[in-house]
Amino acid sequence: MGTKVEIKNMNSFRALFRALTYEEERQRFALENGETLVQETRHWDDAAGKTHPLRSKEEAFDYRYFPEPDLVPMEPDLQWVEDLRGRLPELPAQRLVRFKELHGLPGELASMLTSEKALADYFERAVETGQDPIALAKWIAGDLVALLKESVVPIQACPIEPRGLGELVALVAQRVISGKMAKDVLKEAFDTGKGPKEIVEQKGLSQIADVGELETVVDEVISQNPDAAGDLREGKDQALKFLMGQVMKKTRGKANPEMASDLIKKRVIR
Repeated sequence: MGTKVEIKNMNSFRALFRALTYEEERQRFALENGETLVQETRHWDDAAGKTHPLRSKEEAFDYRYFPEPDLVPMEPDLQWVEDLRGRLPELPAQRLVRFKELHGLPGELASMLTSEKALADYFERAVETGQDPIALAKWIAGDLVALLKESVVPIQACPIEPRGLGELVALVAQRVISGKMAKDVLKEAFDTGKGPKEIVEQKGLSQIADVGELETVVDEVISQNPDAAGDLREGKDQALKFLMGQVMKKTRGKANPEMASDLIKKRVIR
């Protein structure tokens, strides 16, 4: 199995992880460069993040190996082993594969969500709301995890229940609020514990998605800004951004961006 290397002075799981990571890199580098690994004991220097040689143990007798008289040989029954294996919970690697195959999550998203059991559990409860799994995964891995880290709160104590996140995703999917609005709603829900739908209703944040209402606003903006409309006809994209900004200003940010943009183009570029 390779050359034995012992490491001493690891006083925490973090130190254990760092020491093993360093040793893997050190030994890999040595082997790739044709060096011979020595059977030895090394000291972990936590401050330096390195291991240093303590003493060489070139032969097996240096370890003083001897049989343990109180530990008798054991041959477990194969059926017993299979019964134990059958009672194992779903392992992270299996869950990762299931998330990719069942929910269509990209590898990076699936890996991130299955890196912590509680995070994967939260995602699965959110999926039960019936909303798009990929959208839910992106909100969890992005904005929600950022809020948790900023507040030093574990996912188990997240103020937003999985059903609340599903509620938020539904509001965006139904075009009740925009993605930008949703970020603000998520933050307020996290800070107050209120549901996203409740926040949207209390603050009157619903988007204007009525075509007739938006057409009136768009026509007004175009008539008030003929130069910008002319620039847009000439293919100047910056003019579209300006006109969109005016529409948002008149609707106090409530106009559905996609609908407003399409209407401006239809009205100006006929």
